[in-house]
Amino acid sequence: MVRPVKPRMVGFLPPVQCFQPGDAPASGVEVVNLSLDEWEAVRLKDYLGLEQEECAGLMGVAQSSLQRILATARLKLASAVVEGKAITIRGGAYHIVGRGFCHECRREWPFPADPGSQTHRRCPSCGAGNIGRRGPGRGGPPWRG
Repeated sequence: MVRPVKPRMVGFLPPVQCFQPGDAPASGVEVVNLSLDEWEAVRLKDYLGLEQEECAGLMGVAQSSLQRILATARLKLASAVVEGKAITIRGGAYHIVGRGFCHECRREWPFPADPGSQTHRRCPSCGAGNIGRRGPGRGGPPWRG
């Protein structure tokens, strides 16, 4: 019996869920599906340049699992680019984790899942009250302070 896939933590939903070659017709193009956990692994490792241990920790998986996720994602991306296929990003076993963000010191931290929580009304680093929340839909590089 196959072991069920443990949901991976994803920091953000992708701002765009479909990419298509510019000179391809709107229909009839072969599609490669990248799961959200594969997208997150590529975002953390290749786009943000984090170390594998840090990526694995942020996603809540073992480093060996992260390596397998990255290998699968990179093969799909290479196939799409080389063969002119469209790419969609959806599905997979994931759980979205929001982030708190300080506008003063630019620090990020895991934000409580409950938006009504009184925790982190101030930045845990500098104590400023000028904080925001980053969550689904925003996936830019994190600020490091």
